[in-house]
Amino acid sequence: MAFKRPSLPKATEVEQFINKAVTSDYSALTLDELAYEYESVDQQSQMLKGRILLEARNRFKSDNEFGDWVVAVGLSDTSRQTRNVYMNFARFFQDRDRTGISLTAAYEISRPQNSDIAEEIYNYSLFKNLSVAEIKKQIQIEKGLTPEVVITKADPELLPLEDFDVFKQVVLADVEGLLGTDAIRVLQDCIKELRAKKTTT
Repeated sequence: MAFKRPSLPKATEVEQFINKAVTSDYSALTLDELAYEYESVDQQSQMLKGRILLEARNRFKSDNEFGDWVVAVGLSDTSRQTRNVYMNFARFFQDRDRTGISLTAAYEISRPQNSDIAEEIYNYSLFKNLSVAEIKKQIQIEKGLTPEVVITKADPELLPLEDFDVFKQVVLADVEGLLGTDAIRVLQDCIKELRAKKTTT
């Protein structure tokens, strides 16, 4: 498939975005509104970086030439993996509504290995504020890699083995983005809390 050249945002659109971010009176916003503004600025920034990188990549015949250019112009302070994430994000989401889809979930949907089901996952996720774990579970279901089961709040010891495996995958997916030691600490804290609840019931 030929590389689809994206259209860069108009100068006025970029100026409006920057002017709004710089001139906004953040002291008048609630904490929820501040969190929303932070996420919005972060998403817009990554979208613009991705679109810029896509435009640059389109001007080279190979990834190696593009990589040489990245180093030559001083963009290599951002890792190759991060640049690819930005480009994938921009390629898929530049003309799509992202309401109810977190940035991390958008990364997951726009990964190249999910391109065959990305549209289905996007439609499934839009407006729903799903966790990344829920997105990953739906990806597995769409790819036919796990059975579609309903995970309840029942004691995991009572779940059928195949349901328990899916339950475990969902829990692990929730902490996958953390560093190894942080993920272990979170899981250990959860075990302590579960044991404490079990002894009080």
